[in-house]
Parts: sequence; structure tokens; C-alpha cells
Amino acid sequence: MTPTKPSLLKRLHLPRPSVIFGAVWLIALSVLTLLANYVPAAVPFIRNYGTKVKLNGKAKQFGFGPGWNAWFGTGKSAEDIFAHCIYGAKVTLTIGIGATVVGLIVGGFLGVVSGYFRGWTDRVSSILTDCLLSIPPLLLALILILRLDDLKDTYTWLGWLTRTWQITLTLGLVSVAPFARIVRAQTLTLREREFVTAARSLGASRSRIIFRELLPNLVPAMVTVAFTGLGILIAAEAGLAFLGLGVERPHTWGKMIDTARDQIETAWWATIFPCLMLFITVLSFNLLGDELARRFDIREAAV
Repeated sequence: MTPTKPSLLKRLHLPRPSVIFGAVWLIALSVLTLLANYVPAAVPFIRNYGTKVKLNGKAKQFGFGPGWNAWFGTGKSAEDIFAHCIYGAKVTLTIGIGATVVGLIVGGFLGVVSGYFRGWTDRVSSILTDCLLSIPPLLLALILILRLDDLKDTYTWLGWLTRTWQITLTLGLVSVAPFARIVRAQTLTLREREFVTAARSLGASRSRIIFRELLPNLVPAMVTVAFTGLGILIAAEAGLAFLGLGVERPHTWGKMIDTARDQIETAWWATIFPCLMLFITVLSFNLLGDELARRFDIREAAV
């Protein structure tokens, strides 16, 4: 029986087209967002955030549909939907990345400590993660954000706690338990491997084993989980914004969807295009996360 030849992509060691699409989308979105916010002269086709698109010299609600005057049409305040999608991406990506970093640091610490030391440390960590997982994430996020609003009004020293920080810290806390579970599972596997046993038999300290032996081998799993979790956290931020707990300026995609949802029949573009931006971005992170999970054989990489 003649063996089948590997595909051209496998022979050239190229990623799948879906992965290339996801990477290109995220790179293009990041570049446009950075240029629009910090070097606007480099992207003259992206209007300033507060610019109104006028029809016959007047700013009109949903005055333009998708076209050359406004690629994604105009919104309720005659704003350029495309420009607002790009400016909103900065806040969305900032919150998503910040929450992922918080979740990885705290959850990764709990996972490594509980997986390596076991015993009462593992039991205490498991109780904490079980408590977090027992509360619906959306409900927990709503309670925390509303409570942080009250604390900010009560204590003046919390003036730095803007809505962006509130959402970032809240989503970071929500993501701690899933990240801790995945890192713990990986640590339990690695602690029984030969190189860890050899280091332990040679008298290596616990800190050396954790930082020199375990962590370098945990990085692939943590990066894979970070990509998958980042997509989920971006979708969660959009959900909070849709419920009225988003950043007021610039509007994120969820806030744009909430603002224009009542006009979806007459001005569909004001809702559909932010939805597409959200969908493609989350899909791109998931595609990259799946590719990394396949490359590194990380079966637990699902938040």
C-alpha cells in the first residue's frame, strides 16, 4: 500500500490558513489601533474619535450607511463606526491583556504551589478555586464592579480606580480559578518527570526546582491558555459593556452594540460591524490558542 504524502503545508512546516488569518487579523488590528491613537498622521483614513460625519453640512443620526464616506457607516451621534471600532479596540485589548496577565500571575502561582507541594497547600488552593468556580462568572463580575464603584465613591485614595481598571481587575480575578486548575494539572504531571526527580536527588532546593525546572516547561501551557483565555475575556468585557458597565469613552465594541441595538432594523451597520470586529478577534485568539495547543500537545488548554 502506497503511503500518503504529507500536505504541502506540513512539508514546508507552515501553519494552517486559519492560523495565518488569525495572526494577520490581530497584527493588523494592533497596528491600526496603535497608529490611530499615537501616530494619527500615519493613518489619515481613520477619522479622529470625536469627528462627526456630516450630510449636507449637518450631522445626522445614522446619516450614512457603509460606503466611501464612512466604511462602516455612521452611528447615533454621526460618528464614524469604523474609526470608533479601531479606537475601541485599544480599550478592549488593554482590558483583555491586563486581565489575562493578572489571571496568569495569580492563578499560575496558586497552580504551581498547589501542584508541587500538595498536602494542605493543595487543599487550601483547591478550596479557593472551587469557591471562585461555584459563582457564575458574569454574576461575580457584576457584583465586584458595582462594589468597586461604591468603594471609589467612599474612599478618595481609590480615585485611580477607573472603570478600565475595575473591569481589568475583576476579569483577572474571574480568570484566576481556570488558570490555576490548568497550571496545577500540568505541574502534577511535571513533578513526577525524570528531570525533576534527578534535580531533587542531587539536592536542589524547592525554589530552584520550581524556577529552573518546572516553570520553563510550564511556559508553553501558560502561553496556550493565555491566548484562549484572552479571547474569552474580550467577549466577557463586551458582555459587561452591553449590560451598561463598560468604559464610557472611547466606547468598546460591546458598548457600541448596546448603543445601537434599538436601531438594528433601520441602521443595521451600527450593530453588525462592531459584532463582526468582536467575533473575528475572539475567533483569531481561539485559532492561535488551538494551534499552540496542538503544537505543544496541551490537552488541558481550555478555559
